[in-house]
Amino acid sequence: MFQRIIYGSQSGSGSLTMNNKRIVLDLETNNLLQQSPKNRKIILSNIMYDSIHFIKKLELLMYITNNHKILGDYSILVSTIETDKGTVIMKYDEGYRGTDAFDNAIEMLIQYNGVSSLINRALIELDNI
Repeated sequence: MFQRIIYGSQSGSGSLTMNNKRIVLDLETNNLLQQSPKNRKIILSNIMYDSIHFIKKLELLMYITNNHKILGDYSILVSTIETDKGTVIMKYDEGYRGTDAFDNAIEMLIQYNGVSSLINRALIELDNI
């Protein structure tokens, strides 16, 4: 089920302030945020992206939701992209990925076009509000 949850604060005029937009792309991810992640890493911070957007922080978090005797931990990886226009929180990956799931996901993210693809997806979500 795809659901977009939007948080924000309102000024006295009743309008949503741009810097406080927070988008969580699904209910399951929103529920995970109530727990402490098993692991987290800041991938990048304080960069100007495409000469328009300022990325304050891109962080990857790992949550363990289940453990199977044979398959091991079921991990859900969540990305948080905090920009000058707001924050987007979305599921990055999930599954039985083994003991190196977090490190493998970070390596995959920083290689190729992973970081730029993730940032672009987040910026599109922010622009759609």
